[in-house]
Amino acid sequence: MKIKGFEDFEPFIQLRKIMGAEKLGSFELFDPQRQITYSERELLEQGTFNIESSRLKILKDKTIAFKNTRLWLNWSDEECFHLAACEHVQKRRHLKANFIAGLNQPNNKTVCLECLQLLKFDGLDARRSRRLDLAETIQKEFKLADFQKEYPFYPLV
Repeated sequence: MKIKGFEDFEPFIQLRKIMGAEKLGSFELFDPQRQITYSERELLEQGTFNIESSRLKILKDKTIAFKNTRLWLNWSDEECFHLAACEHVQKRRHLKANFIAGLNQPNNKTVCLECLQLLKFDGLDARRSRRLDLAETIQKEFKLADFQKEYPFYPLV
């Protein structure tokens, strides 16, 4: 069965005129249960999004996501930000505690080395990274933008 296009279907042409739609277009269905909303995105970009641990997902690659977006996590008494389900994040999740989440690199915070080791980011491996100076160099030179090339934050596919 072949379905005809409706571009020339007179009732739709009339409806389009009534609506004031001059061109044919398309739309994407938005589901706020599965996709981040504008206000959530604003808070994530500011790094001030407060999120319950039950709303987080751990992806197959061990990174952390909320709805259709990867993100970093932090909490009030934590010195570094987390990009993966490391032991510190897992303990806090089991306590059902809240997190602060964001998309942009946070100021005055370093990345969690355990997260980078878990992801084997930049060749960092927990068993082979006995050399503290190598791990500290990777931590000091870490750029979230470089991380996002390998692990895009938005949208998740």
